[in-house]
Amino acid sequence: MAYAGVEEGPATGSLRVAKAGPGFWRMFLKWAIGLAFVSTLGVLLLAVDATQLSAAGPSHAILRRTVASLTEIDALVAAPDQATAGNSSDAPASRLQNFPIALDLSAGESQNLSPAELRNVALDRSADKLYADGFSAFHATDSDGSSHIQVLSPPGAVRYTAGLLTRSNHDTMRIVLLAVAALAVILALALMLLSRGYGRLTSLGAAVLAASLPLLLIATALRFFLRLAAAHESDYLNAQLYALGRDVAWLPVRNAIAFACLGAVFVALGAAFSLLSRSRQARLS
Repeated sequence: MAYAGVEEGPATGSLRVAKAGPGFWRMFLKWAIGLAFVSTLGVLLLAVDATQLSAAGPSHAILRRTVASLTEIDALVAAPDQATAGNSSDAPASRLQNFPIALDLSAGESQNLSPAELRNVALDRSADKLYADGFSAFHATDSDGSSHIQVLSPPGAVRYTAGLLTRSNHDTMRIVLLAVAALAVILALALMLLSRGYGRLTSLGAAVLAASLPLLLIATALRFFLRLAAAHESDYLNAQLYALGRDVAWLPVRNAIAFACLGAVFVALGAAFSLLSRSRQARLS
């Protein structure tokens, strides 16, 4: 037998045990499922961010900027010996020299493309390689064969974070997103069954708000920090990487705002319908 506590008897002053009624367990389950729903929604929002960022289009744009920031692409394509090619368009493919990603160019491309066109070709192909193979496509450029980009540095942080933007990771995140979304739907239905009347809308909206607002604050603070870091960074490379991180951080901010607005709409609708119902009952009585 479960008990909720003790009460003092009205006549004798003796103590008697109060049983926990169904209302207590209903409220307990409602809060437990509500907290689980909020946590699941937080994971769902992160999964949405990761899935969108790792999609082919956004990843290509991010990886292009990452390669442009981590390499001296402008100096390389402007150099007269940026590629080794034959004297005719029928010559075998050549390779862009002193570039940390192995890129093959035809003789026609290395001879006929302008520096701006060659830069675009190199960045596009580099982004495609990174999206397919990850940052293993980068090869070491130091004389001893080791990578000169350290992990605990702005270039290293961007490099190894952008290295997660691959096709295989995108496919994995889609599966995770579907699994978390299914769990969120189940918890939402359970929360609605445990709620009553228009409180169903209010409960769902409150859960969405509780999940999205902390992520919105964190993403906004991160974006603000990266903006300040980019503005006060004297090193050009680090400033570009901070600016890239600031722009990427806009996507989780945007998604969190959308989730928060959706939650606010549910709360407002639930409160409005509840007030209208109470007003109608008061007039009828």
